[in-house]
This record gives sequence, C-alpha cells and structure tokens, in this order.
Amino acid sequence: MSQETDDLQRLSRERDRYAQAVSELNERFDEKVEELSLVRQLSDALGSSLDLITICRQAVNVLQEALAPENCSIMLLDDDGGLVVAAARGAFDEEAAGYEPAAQPVAFAQGEGIAGLAVQTRSPIRLDDAAADPRYVATKDGRVQPRSLLCAPLLSRGQPVGVVNLSDSLSEAFESRHERILALVTNAIGMAVENAQLFSEVTRSREALANENQTLKKQLSDRFSIGGLIGNSPPFRRALQLVEKVAATTANILITGESGTGKELFARTLHFNSDRREEVFVAVNCAALPESLLEAELFGIERGVATGVDARAGTFERAHGGTLFLDEIGDMSPAVQVRLLRVLQERQVMRVGGSKTIDVDVRVVSATHRQLEQEIREGKFREDLFYRLKVVSIDLPALRERREDILPLALHFVSRFAARHGRPDRGFSRLGARALMAHRWPGNIRELEHTIEQAVLLSEGIHIEAEDLGLEHPNVMGVRVELPDHPGEFHDVMEEVQNLAEHILVTKALVETDGNRTQAAALLGIARRTLIYKMKRLEIE
Repeated sequence: MSQETDDLQRLSRERDRYAQAVSELNERFDEKVEELSLVRQLSDALGSSLDLITICRQAVNVLQEALAPENCSIMLLDDDGGLVVAAARGAFDEEAAGYEPAAQPVAFAQGEGIAGLAVQTRSPIRLDDAAADPRYVATKDGRVQPRSLLCAPLLSRGQPVGVVNLSDSLSEAFESRHERILALVTNAIGMAVENAQLFSEVTRSREALANENQTLKKQLSDRFSIGGLIGNSPPFRRALQLVEKVAATTANILITGESGTGKELFARTLHFNSDRREEVFVAVNCAALPESLLEAELFGIERGVATGVDARAGTFERAHGGTLFLDEIGDMSPAVQVRLLRVLQERQVMRVGGSKTIDVDVRVVSATHRQLEQEIREGKFREDLFYRLKVVSIDLPALRERREDILPLALHFVSRFAARHGRPDRGFSRLGARALMAHRWPGNIRELEHTIEQAVLLSEGIHIEAEDLGLEHPNVMGVRVELPDHPGEFHDVMEEVQNLAEHILVTKALVETDGNRTQAAALLGIARRTLIYKMKRLEIE
C-alpha cells in the first residue's frame, strides 16, 4: 500500500512538472507569437510610407499598443547631436502626434540625460526608479515625470539616428522582455528613419533642381525672347518680323549674314519662341570639323567602325523633338550634303557603319556667311539641299547697316560686363560715343562686344572715353559708300550719301542731347519741325 502511495505521489509530481513545462512552453510560445505579431505590425507600418513623421508616428502607435507604457516617444538626432521629438503618445496624446524635428527645440543636448546616454553608448538603458538615479535629467517642459524609464537607441548600419523612450509613473514597470522586444525592432525603425530622411533629402534636391530648371528655362526664354533682342533699325526690325512670323512653325530656316551678326542668337530665339521650347537645342559648327568627324557628329556612329570606337548617337538623334542649328552650312562637304539631304527628305537617320534607320523629328535652322546662290552656280553647294534648308530665309544686317543700334547695344554690353567683372556701370563720353559711331565694325556685334568688354576693364573715369575703346581713328566720323560701276547711277549714289550722312548726324545730335528734339534741332541748326520730318523719313526712333 505504501508503495502504491509513493508511486501515485511520484506520478503526480511528474504530472505537475509536465504541466508546468507545458505552461512555460505555452507562455513562451505566446510571447513569441506576440513578438512576431509586433514585428509584422511594425513592418507593415514602416513599409506603408516614406514620410519621416508618418513613420515615427506609426512606430510609436504600434509600440504603445504592444507594450502599454504610459508614455512613448521617438526622438531624432539633429545636426549638432541633440535630440528633438519627432512623435509622442501617452499621457497627453491618445493617438501619436507627429512633429517636424526641424521646428522643435532640442529636448536633450548631445549626451544629456538617459536618452542622450543611450545614443552615446548605443545600448538600451532601463531605470526602475528614475528620481534616484543621478544620470536622469527631466525634460525642460516638465510635463512627463516618470519613475520607470526605458531608452533604446535607433541604429542604422551601426550608426545612431535617434532613440525610443518608454516611461511610466510606476516603479519597476518595465521588464527584460520589454528590452528584448525593443531590441527586435529598433534596428528596423532606425533603418526606416534613415531611409525616410534620405528620401526627404532626395525629394528636396529634386524639387530644388526642378525649380532651378524652371528658373533657368524662364531666364533662357526671357533672354531669347523677341522683345529681348536689342535693335530698332529698319533692317533689324524686318528680320525680327520674320522671326515672329515663322517661330511657331516647323519650317526649316536659313539665316544669312556676315560673321558676328548674331546668327546663332537668332536661331536660339526661333527655338525658344516655338512649340519646341521645352525640348533640346543643339548647335553644330560645320566649319569646325573635318568631313569624317562631321558625318559622325551629325548622324552618329556604330561600335567597331574603327579601332576603339564606341557606339554614339549623332546630333540629329540628340535633337529629336527639338531644334538643330547647323552653323556655317556653306562649308559642308558635298558627301555630307548628300547624307543631310536624305535625312531632311526621309526624316530618318542612319549611323555611320549602321544598317538600320532611326526616325527623327528635328527642326533644322542653318546659317551661313557665304552667298549660297553663287556656291550653287560654282557647283560647291547642292541646289536641292539649298531649297530644303531655305523654306524661309532671314538676312541679318551688318552692324554698319544699323548704326542707330550701336549705342543701345554698347550700353547693354557695358551693363553685362560691369556686372560680370565687378566694375561700375557707366555711359560713354561724347568722344567715346562718336568713336563708336565712326567705326566700321567689320567684325559686327562680336567685335563690338569684345571692344566693350575691354573698355569696361580699362576705363577709370566716370565715362568710357574714346581711348578706352582701342579703336583706330576714334575722332574721325565719316561716310563710306561703294562707288558704282556705271556713271549713270550718279544721282542714286548722291542720294544714298546724303541720306546716310543725315542719318548719322541726326542720330549723333539726338544721342548728345539725350533725345531732346528741340536741343538736337538747335545743335544741327535746323527747325524742330524739319528735324521731326527727317527722323520720320530716315526711320529714326
């Protein structure tokens, strides 16, 4: 009987041990399920957004509901190593409230308080009686005065980005399981925070680039607007009127004129006043490249055509949807002319060494200082290509043909170069203005631009003087007229000389009197009514 009793007691003890073991296993299983559920909830919350404040707020909500502290907050490091609040929930917020860190005061300076110490040591810190611990520092607003405190650093790639704070008014409110759970999730929160910060930086950079791009586009549009071109002479106005008429079309344009008259400027003006203004503008100088390189530059080249050559798109491909400016088209070789004609006809390009065609949508604006009609007669330029390029022709006048524009252009260049070189913006003396008007300007606007930059750098007085310009015979003002081949043109030549001389003298008088017509008429020794009549006849504004 005693033996049976002992066996029953032994079996009972074993049953109790098994029951306790099963209970412990069930408890551990429930804890693991709870931990996994927390990890899953947190993963869902962190993966639902790339906004920093949203991530912090959702992480605080998940931790508050899973661990049930009185207060839960996330603080992030600022640039100086201080901690600022990003999200908080508990005694003062039923739902987690998010805060923009940049707009918040520093809650703890670098290394200050338990939170700062947790970040500094990169290890969690738990206090069962915060008031008795000398390391504890209360928050500046004093709203939260905990007895229990648990701070765990948020790490991303081993570097701290912030801290999670759990606090409670009861002592010993947190256990080792709370530390274990935080250890499971803080790295994930830290990585999500860093990713959100990087995404925010990328977004700000992208927005800044987009704004800068829009600003630059507006500046380009303003610079190359028709109203931004300086000049009021009749031949210049005629050229501008043509630009206004054809800019919005897709017609190919041929711009002619001497070197330095601003042909590329007009080409860009055509582009930025067309429907293609948002697309690319590509410029190629046909005179600057030998035939083989020009062909590859225009049409592209395939890999392996020559040793060490990689595949490269040509300017026709790069300018797709936009405008291609072919400068000095008259210097193009006959072989390249043939290929260019085919591209213009078929609207397709084939790379050098290639076998397939590529569709291109390009508006071609070309320019030359040569007389292409003469080049055609001499067999140097294809007539069919000429008519493909010249749907509309815009002829730019030489600067000597638009003398009333010289001073406004010169003053514009003075302002530009004065700002660029940090020099004072100044005007011209009477002799300086006379020197500008007397010069022939064989290099046209380009020569004027370089002359004015030199004058801006060298001038030391309150006005730019004639000697600052470095022009030959600055005090001589004359009229140059080419003599006719036939004496019968005597009257026409004399009329041209008279008109040109009157134009120069009237313009000079108006410049010297700042546009005062009464004073200009007195300076010329004529009646004011006569001056107005001459201004109208000579088209002087």
